[in-house]
Amino acid sequence: MKLAKGLGFFVALALVTAATGCGTEKNADTQRSEQLPEQVVELPEQEAEQKEAEQKNQELTEEEKAKQAAQEKAGATDPNTPVSNQPGGKKNASSVGGGSATSGQGGGSAANGGGSAANGGGATSGNGGSAQPEKQIAGKYQLTVTENFGKHGVFSQSVGYTKDQMVLDVMREHLEIETEYGGGFVNSINGTKSGYTDRSIFTRKQRDWFYYVNGSISAVGSDTYAAKSGDEVWWDYHDWSGSGSTLSAVIGSYPRPFTVGYNGATPGTVVYFGAGHAEEASRVASALKAAGAGNVSTAAYGNQDLMAAGTNTVLVGTWSELSGQSNIADLFASPQRSGLYAAVNGDRMTGLTYKGKGTDASGAGAILATATGSGDTTPTWLVIGATEAGLDSAVHTLVNNPGALRGKLGALIEGGTVTGVPVE
Repeated sequence: MKLAKGLGFFVALALVTAATGCGTEKNADTQRSEQLPEQVVELPEQEAEQKEAEQKNQELTEEEKAKQAAQEKAGATDPNTPVSNQPGGKKNASSVGGGSATSGQGGGSAANGGGSAANGGGATSGNGGSAQPEKQIAGKYQLTVTENFGKHGVFSQSVGYTKDQMVLDVMREHLEIETEYGGGFVNSINGTKSGYTDRSIFTRKQRDWFYYVNGSISAVGSDTYAAKSGDEVWWDYHDWSGSGSTLSAVIGSYPRPFTVGYNGATPGTVVYFGAGHAEEASRVASALKAAGAGNVSTAAYGNQDLMAAGTNTVLVGTWSELSGQSNIADLFASPQRSGLYAAVNGDRMTGLTYKGKGTDASGAGAILATATGSGDTTPTWLVIGATEAGLDSAVHTLVNNPGALRGKLGALIEGGTVTGVPVE
């Protein structure tokens, strides 16, 4: 208090002197000095009160002193002990850096190398920071993101989810997502947006994000679909500007279409075979059983309508024995409707574009998938060869090297080479 009064008298005297010397004219320096007295006078009193409060807070009881002495005797204080639990320490819930870390807004997504708290761990921020509640993981599924019919990988990871968490919620934890039309339509993933490629109606392409669950295109938006443990949710960004173009089923999630199915459907599988290929069908059936598919059987093909069957179906055979069957001929006659983007030319299977145009890509065999539409729980697969050797290569790939189908919507097979279709 003495210091405060002394300073106040000194400043007041300075002001009187300044006023006498300057008269009524005030410059910028004089205006600043007029604002100082109140701040200067009050500051020492505030500091004194603060010092008194700090001294009071730091006084230890006899019990605390004894506890501190025992700790000092045993060794240094554990640096991981929260400050609030240390003898004589101040209780302060704030942490260095501004509190606990969160995933989502402002955090780096896993796809771009950022550290989002996607796995539910309660990371603390700084010393003494409070941990986030640990996320109760209900299960995990595979989340895959590609572009241009699976040719360019964007993201692929086994991700955890909580109870009642929708696909879109999980995606936001790992990827940069933009939505439209009320939030249910994914318009952009990691900056790749849906829309037309250019202004010209003659050259532009209409590209959007599509997602498949266990090999079947979903019937509902990602904001209302809850994937299950063991599923694969696969997003692909591709052109769909062809008239009536569709891709209702894909092969890249094998064996999930037969083991866990869309929305958990497991209707069983019938492996049909053309004349003379019962052995190849048996190999495929055995591979499906080994992968976890239940209720798998084989049967000779007699022009059954595979699309109307109440089970998953796989057709194994050569083009020469199957092309005479009307149901098979109809499927291949309209690739933009069936999604079978391959055509037979002599002893070759030719890859087609999404608009059904021929390309230079070819193979002796093919593995293709089709379905009746969105959310089909009984897709149809064709393991077919333009030649006997082509069929053998296709069967061998499915049975012995199914990993080669990853990222493929459909595939041409040439020996050990697998080429995706449609061709971009």
